[in-house]
Amino acid sequence: MFLRNNHSKNIYKEVIIIFYYITGIIVIATISIIISSTHLVKIEHTEIQKKVPSNFRFIHISDIHNKVNFINGRISSIINSTNPDFVVVTGDYSNTQKKLPRVIEELGVIKHPVFMVLGNYEREEQKSFLRKRKISLDKLINEINKYNNLKLLINENSTLIIGETEILIYGFDNSIYGNEDYDIEIEKIDNDYKIILAHSPNIINTLESKEISYDHILVGHTHGRQINIPILYKTLYDGFHIGCKKINNDQYFSISRGLGTVRIPLRIRSIPVIDIYYVENEKY
Repeated sequence: MFLRNNHSKNIYKEVIIIFYYITGIIVIATISIIISSTHLVKIEHTEIQKKVPSNFRFIHISDIHNKVNFINGRISSIINSTNPDFVVVTGDYSNTQKKLPRVIEELGVIKHPVFMVLGNYEREEQKSFLRKRKISLDKLINEINKYNNLKLLINENSTLIIGETEILIYGFDNSIYGNEDYDIEIEKIDNDYKIILAHSPNIINTLESKEISYDHILVGHTHGRQINIPILYKTLYDGFHIGCKKINNDQYFSISRGLGTVRIPLRIRSIPVIDIYYVENEKY
């Protein structure tokens, strides 16, 4: 009897040890996934074949929300190391006005032209988990004006020449739906590659209704769902794709997962991203 009891106790101890061991592995794995999904930025490369006189490459980032530093580097260092011809940023720079200067300074040390548009967090800031308050653009504009490489586009266009390729970049203000404006005369401007920047993917409705031409739309706003577990909840943007998608034969529509977070400082199955696009002459 004594031997049986002793044997039973040993088995019980082994089961407990195995349970704690497995639990420890699960906890460590979960923490690793959370850290890598939130604090490690992924560099994604996309080739685009178009009829352009000279090849060029550019970077798209979005929804920074104060997040400028990652395990694998600061966003300015990562961008500078890839040596793009220019950078586009599609809104939501900081969750609060207090932290805005640090984010704009980070963009200001990028060694290449940076074209920016407004997001909804340029019109409001987070006051608590559920509360926001309206803000003006004054502080953002003052910070941007400190850096020669930064250009904010508010329903306006800019032209950039890379080699022999003339690139037209138009930046919509859809930080508040209904603010979007477009002068149809812009359709007459000659260009080899036309980029449309906006914050929300809903801009596609404006482009289609007004028959606005483009080669590439770049937006953010959706965070790739941030907590990307569709079974848990629905969003207004579930009908949109994540990443770059070719549409209408030779046009592209890119929806960035973004870099930062809102409300919950966590990402699951939606790794922060810096997108690099290589626009190259079509190969026959």
